[in-house]
Amino acid sequence: MSEVSEQKSDKYADLHRAWNSFHDKTFDNWIMDVSEFYFRSGIGIKIASQILGIQPAELQAALNLATLEEEELALLATLNPPKTTWFTLAAASPEEIRQALEALKSVQAGQSPFSLVEAAIREIHGPSTMENIAGLSAEAFGHAAKKATVYRVLTEKHIKALKSWQTRVRTGRPLTPPQMSYAEGLLRELVEQGAIVRNSQDGDKEICDQILDALGAE
Repeated sequence: MSEVSEQKSDKYADLHRAWNSFHDKTFDNWIMDVSEFYFRSGIGIKIASQILGIQPAELQAALNLATLEEEELALLATLNPPKTTWFTLAAASPEEIRQALEALKSVQAGQSPFSLVEAAIREIHGPSTMENIAGLSAEAFGHAAKKATVYRVLTEKHIKALKSWQTRVRTGRPLTPPQMSYAEGLLRELVEQGAIVRNSQDGDKEICDQILDALGAE
């Protein structure tokens, strides 16, 4: 094996060890170690997830948490929040994190930790962006896919995802937390690129405003 290959292998092994050390460290230290060794590895989310044997959304959520301040991560370390709540907590303020952790302390069997966290945060600031996106109509996702195609903003993979969510919502199945986060990123990209705007001149003002309102965008 060449020296370069050995170095890559070592980086992958370091990432693998960091991920599997969850029960050996405090939650905040584990998050920071995973983030450090992920970026040292120089590989993308998809390949890293395959190496770790996990879903890409799980790794992305952990990396999102690593962007929090040390004090906020220390708060999370007092409870080790369930994976389904990571995306929401990564975007929360210190006040929201405290409220969410209090809610999680009283979680009962059969209750959704994600729903408890969302409800706790809603008590402070009203519905979260994730909840607003979850409440978008099937037509909104389908229209976003059309706008992406017309304005040539997103990739075919992204457009396919928007269409799949249109079908999912139309058949009464809610988006999962990772899908909500993914959808938020795609919708924001459409807004940033000017495909979805207020007072749209494309004859679709109402549905564009619906999407912009969900994102809390101007």
